[in-house]
Amino acid sequence: MRTFYIFKINKEFKILTKNSPYNLFLALDNIHSMDRKNLSLAIRLYDEVCDRNDVRALNLSIFNLLRESDYYTKFNNSHIINNYYTDESSKLTIYNTYLKLKSSGNNPTFFKTLRVFPNLFVIDFSQKDYFWLS
Repeated sequence: MRTFYIFKINKEFKILTKNSPYNLFLALDNIHSMDRKNLSLAIRLYDEVCDRNDVRALNLSIFNLLRESDYYTKFNNSHIINNYYTDESSKLTIYNTYLKLKSSGNNPTFFKTLRVFPNLFVIDFSQKDYFWLS
């Protein structure tokens, strides 16, 4: 089971890091691994790099894109795909500051769905895997 964190990067940082995503990964990894004593610094750094999500609008958009699928369900801020034919089990949870995607596969269906949203950067902190989604 892989866990992907999806961040909405602000326009300026996307321009700066589009061709060098490793630097963006390092910045977000440093924020992710900061000590709790430096929480206020981590929040300020995060706010410089990332934009906040409009949770309600994002929930509605994803629901409208996937509602015709037989494998899709939604509950509050969680979107779930259970496709028994492809052995995919994925859960996308939307938060104000990021999206969390837990999936049984390396290329979940939600990646295709989320490509319509601009400036999304995906990180799997445990696998040290990162890439631009859009």
